[in-house]
Amino acid sequence: MSKMSELSLVLDELITCGENMIKAANALKEIFSSPTEEINTAPAVKTDKPAEPADKPPAKTYEFTDVRKAFSAKSHEGYTEQVKALITKYGASKLSDIKKEDYPALMSDLEVIGCHSTHD
Repeated sequence: MSKMSELSLVLDELITCGENMIKAANALKEIFSSPTEEINTAPAVKTDKPAEPADKPPAKTYEFTDVRKAFSAKSHEGYTEQVKALITKYGASKLSDIKKEDYPALMSDLEVIGCHSTHD
């Protein structure tokens, strides 16, 4: 792998980690900067179904090529063992055996690999 493509992969990973940190920081900011809830004197109304989050973002959809590209990049970065373990975690022996509905969770798990200062 050329130095430029290796650098590009590392920078992409750094950007992804940074974006995830920004999301976490914004969530914390929203939690701690929200106005104090007023005390409600009216009796609470109970419902049978649980409350759903108001601003739940739609799950990102992934194609097999997206997943394969991300896995290849992690493997080239030196995380081959962690990549193989992740495939096994989803009950597969190879990437193409993983169900498409598992791709969002799989990609979330993959993003965490390499965000630490040392290889696991």
